[in-house]
Amino acid sequence: MITDKVISKKKRVYFDENFKADEWSHVEKELKKIENQEIKSKEDLEGLIEKYSELTYIIEETYAWKYIKMTCNADNPQYSKEFNKFYAEVISKSQPYDFRFKKKVYESKYKSRLPEEKYGHFIKIISKDIEIFREENIPLMVKENELSNKYGEIMSQITVEFEGEEKTIIQMKKYLKDPDRKKREKAWKIISKKMLEKKEILDKLFDDLKEIRIKIAKNAGFDNYRDYMHKAKGRFDYTPEDIFRFHQSVEQVVIPFLKELNAERKEKLKVKTLRPWDTEVDIDGKVLKPFDDVEELVDKAINILYKVKPEFGRKLEIMKNSKFLDLENRKGKAPGGYNFPLAEHGAAFIFMNSVGLNSDVRTLLHEAGHAIHSFAKADEKISQYKDVPSEIAELASMSMELLTLEYLDEYYKDEEDLRKAKRQQLEGTIQFLPWAMIVDAFQQWIYTNPNHTIEERTEYFKSLMDRFNAGIDWSGFDSEKGSKWLTQLHIFEVPFYYIEYAIAQLGAIAIYKNYKEKGVKAIEEYENFLELGYSKSVSEVYKAAGIKFDFSAHYLKEIVDFIKEELKKI
Repeated sequence: MITDKVISKKKRVYFDENFKADEWSHVEKELKKIENQEIKSKEDLEGLIEKYSELTYIIEETYAWKYIKMTCNADNPQYSKEFNKFYAEVISKSQPYDFRFKKKVYESKYKSRLPEEKYGHFIKIISKDIEIFREENIPLMVKENELSNKYGEIMSQITVEFEGEEKTIIQMKKYLKDPDRKKREKAWKIISKKMLEKKEILDKLFDDLKEIRIKIAKNAGFDNYRDYMHKAKGRFDYTPEDIFRFHQSVEQVVIPFLKELNAERKEKLKVKTLRPWDTEVDIDGKVLKPFDDVEELVDKAINILYKVKPEFGRKLEIMKNSKFLDLENRKGKAPGGYNFPLAEHGAAFIFMNSVGLNSDVRTLLHEAGHAIHSFAKADEKISQYKDVPSEIAELASMSMELLTLEYLDEYYKDEEDLRKAKRQQLEGTIQFLPWAMIVDAFQQWIYTNPNHTIEERTEYFKSLMDRFNAGIDWSGFDSEKGSKWLTQLHIFEVPFYYIEYAIAQLGAIAIYKNYKEKGVKAIEEYENFLELGYSKSVSEVYKAAGIKFDFSAHYLKEIVDFIKEELKKI
């Protein structure tokens, strides 16, 4: 251990340290004070914005810990009940006040005196929020939140019997890397069978969510939920049509490259066709074992981050000291992984489901990138600037996966294992893109064709699986192919949050390219964009990072060509 420092809450400026946001009566009292506060100068207006932001941070951190407890203990309905209660009684009830606060700022005669450089983007964000807010949507959002949490509850309780032991779905994934083809086929079929058993309940859950989302969009004056979410997410820098062009770019540029990689995989595995259970197995038959336990996973990640920049390593180390990590998979824990910002601490909490695979290393380094982003924005006094959109948030995390690539020898002392881990990482950056397009295109279709049946939805998903198929033989498993989307939690819990991963992936590769060419200068640019938060538009933040905000076919080809060259070097 290099430091024994732990994370403490930052000192409040406007609120007493004993003030808590867990009861609506306490929160409402403070919101009313802000609502009634008189603005007599530009300084008063700036102070009000900062005071409201501090209250927002207090509420957000209370929300964060309730979410963390719920996901760490998804099999305990009490935590889910407490989270839903807080959302319904505090988060939702505060939304009308949030709207009125933004309106108060927007209509203030002192707004025009706010410095453009500091407040220009803030005004743009709140004007968008004012435009789409409808009070009648608040109870709908409460219900949507309750329903989306059910997805985690359902998935966390799924287990299967395999080789005489009870396993979670996540624990089963390691068998998909087993060199024994019959064993991984058996594992794949057991997982798929279990998901098909849940198809009816998950389809019903999704239909209920869809209906609520459609009502929310209609209430806000939108023709469809897709257009509503595009606006709600503040996608100022691109249109839905640009995203469709991105789908086409991946189809034209990425799929042919992946077909080449899969043809090579098929040849090396000595199989007639690549089946769904052949996509994860290591071609050389050796499964990478980067660590034995979670302690080793974390300590080696800390060492790696120190090598990129010492300050990065220190950040993860103090998170470990502060017990802001829950990394190991276990029964009763929600699926997935996340970094949850802790606004009052100016830090974050990392949650994931480690089972001892190379992918766990990537996940931790990915979430560490998010966490370092949270630390970089610790002193931000405008809450809207701390709440970054996913195109920026995922750029931080995906870039960290690649910036740490040169130092994976912490986990892999064997030269062959190291080359293999690097190759998997680089190939993975491109292999991910078709799935991102499928998830996005699927949701685009769902919400612009809202009256579809479950059968039509399933068939459309199959058509996308075929469109972006890079050489996988699904024959005989049509039902399994049509139900693959049921495992993607974003579709249920955070709709339309996925294309950002793909946009950020291109940006991350560009940052890595800069790092290979410019070294420390690229790290400086990386930190520049982290510190900006959302104080500038997405395209401006990408520019600060030293890269383009572009997902055209031409740019995509540049990115793919760079990856090809890097793979040749390995």
